[in-house]
Amino acid sequence: MNISKRKRIAVFIADCQSDYRRKTMEGIIKQANALNYDIIVFSFFSNHNVEYPFQTGEENIFDLFNPEKADGIIVLKNSFKKISVRNKIADICQSSGLPFIEIEDSDADPEFKIWKDRELFFQLTSHMIEKHLLKKIYCLTGLPGTHQTENRLSGYRDAMKKHGLYYNKNYEFYGEDLVQSAQKLADDIADGKIEKPDAVVCANGLMAINLTNSLIKNGISVPNDIAVAGYDSFFQNVLNSPSITAFSNINYNQGINIVCRLHKMITGEKCSSQFFEKEKLEYGESCGCNENNNALFKWYKQEINEQLRYTDLLQSSNMMQQISAAENLNDFARILSRFTYLIRGQKSMYLCICDDWDGINNTRNKEYRTSGYSDNILLYKLTPPKMTTEFSSKDILPAVYSSLTPSSYYFIPLHYQDRCFGYICVEMDSSQFSYDKQFWTWTDNASTALEAIRIRNYIRHFSDRIHLTTIRDPLTGLYNRRGFEEFSSEFFENSIKNSEKFFLLAFEITNLKSINKKLGYNHGDIVTISIADAVNSSCRGNEICCRYGENRFYIIGSMNYTREAVLSHISTINRYCKSNITETEICLEYSFFCDKINESISLGDIIQQINNDIEKKKSENMKKSGYIKSFIQLRNQIYGQPQNKWNIDDMSQMMLLSRAYFQRLYKKEFGVSVMTDVINARMNLAKRLLVTDGRNIAEIAAACGYESEIYFMQQFKKIIGITPTQYRNKNKNT
Repeated sequence: MNISKRKRIAVFIADCQSDYRRKTMEGIIKQANALNYDIIVFSFFSNHNVEYPFQTGEENIFDLFNPEKADGIIVLKNSFKKISVRNKIADICQSSGLPFIEIEDSDADPEFKIWKDRELFFQLTSHMIEKHLLKKIYCLTGLPGTHQTENRLSGYRDAMKKHGLYYNKNYEFYGEDLVQSAQKLADDIADGKIEKPDAVVCANGLMAINLTNSLIKNGISVPNDIAVAGYDSFFQNVLNSPSITAFSNINYNQGINIVCRLHKMITGEKCSSQFFEKEKLEYGESCGCNENNNALFKWYKQEINEQLRYTDLLQSSNMMQQISAAENLNDFARILSRFTYLIRGQKSMYLCICDDWDGINNTRNKEYRTSGYSDNILLYKLTPPKMTTEFSSKDILPAVYSSLTPSSYYFIPLHYQDRCFGYICVEMDSSQFSYDKQFWTWTDNASTALEAIRIRNYIRHFSDRIHLTTIRDPLTGLYNRRGFEEFSSEFFENSIKNSEKFFLLAFEITNLKSINKKLGYNHGDIVTISIADAVNSSCRGNEICCRYGENRFYIIGSMNYTREAVLSHISTINRYCKSNITETEICLEYSFFCDKINESISLGDIIQQINNDIEKKKSENMKKSGYIKSFIQLRNQIYGQPQNKWNIDDMSQMMLLSRAYFQRLYKKEFGVSVMTDVINARMNLAKRLLVTDGRNIAEIAAACGYESEIYFMQQFKKIIGITPTQYRNKNKNT
């Protein structure tokens, strides 16, 4: 089978655990798989027309749908009790750009009729007339105005007319509620408000059950006093006493036909199905038939026995206690995988969890995920071959695109109230087309256990945070003095144990006090935080960053460091500070230790050695800073009085420095030699005098400190590029 060419149909449906929906899904899946379609079903369990947190958590599953991962959509609109959910799904369908069909729609395509209400209801009513010779027949139908209601009512009228029986509007009863409308009709008949009929044909099986039981409760025998029949058959029809006469295969065939119609919309091609089974009127006791429907009863009996067997297995499994005891998510998935045998008909199961499911990093009031799913999903395959991986939630489930044969996948929400955890995906095998009610309990157990784990995780996290406050610096978040003492000892001991190099880098903001004094403590705090960020940016995963006191920082590590790696730390910190601290100049002094430890040296010795080194560098820099002020004064004098007889010996003596050291410091500070500055200063003066002063070249040379006119002219041309005379002529009119 070519996986790449296989298409996918998305199905939006509620109450898949009900017998009615399961038969619909059986028809959908059989026909879709035969046409080489995968089925991806989005469903939930709690289907109530209410607004409360748990319902919100259920409905979030529809946010998982990605139109890029489907080729068409089937919607069982009326399976959803909330109008807002119906509207949400309608919006999804409209915005998807995909072909879609709502199963409740009227039959636009006569070739694949989804609804045969008029024809089948005609047969149902005719059975009452022809088989049981009943004449006064009422019709209890559904909501007025829907095509299902009106077509079934038309089928009833057709049968009455064909057989020449009297009927009128008083024989027809609409019911907005399947239970209450049936009970009301029974009560009104029993109270004499409505004339007793010979029979009542009901628009669905549930109405027929409720009507039958209500009549019997009121002392009216069914079928002896009033015969009753329903439209569609399911579990309760057979199990009820008396059993209810109704049609089988209606919803099964609907599933087949809707896939055929959607296939035509997607591909433009017609198809046929070998799975179609003609609708059959299953005779029950409610109409007066005494025929035993042994085949149907046997199937339902087997089905119920299977459900009861799995229910017993679940109740005796101790599942809830075991999964709730899990220490973490990985442990939870491992334990949960032991209980996949409790899900009837599953081929494979997947636990898909949002990477922010426990909200540990976002624990303030109501700040947790209630809608949508995280971009990154943690995937645990619970059935063999087991696996753990990650994928994008946009992909829904990677396994859907790798299966060798068409299959069906059910996506069910995992949540606690409105807190979203993720979802469960079940791939059903060929013997089972939907999950049953037991899976509801199983999934609820899993969600509740996740909440228990989340709470424990939060408590542990909160406890850890309390501990962290004692070893963390509140301003920067780095470890404080206590943290440094704790971790430096640990790293030191590990380096000895593992025969690795012990690494300790220290640096100090030497001008922090000056910054606080000039710009304020708030600005000083901003600088300190930026420095902390610089430290973190340079740190590796196996290193610890600390703020030791107000302006001292440490980085601690234990591994096979190189000197280049240490220098890389310093370079990274400097680059970060240069890029991110622009409002003020930052002065940092560094020192580090990076070597294997022997018995002759202690941690205290290393720390003392580093601290001494930093203090020494600070002292030298303070000394240098005194020289800098004198150097600036000297340079200002040179440029202010370039004609003076400046020479190296006199200037170095004035600065109380040796000739060589004076020259080295001068060039380091200003980037040029002192004599270069003297020459540049004299040339600047010469250019100004040549333009503004009428004296000759010799006089200007003397005014600039040159004893030789010729030497002055040679140096001027060398530096300026032209002779003094040429310069004067060129600039005298400017």
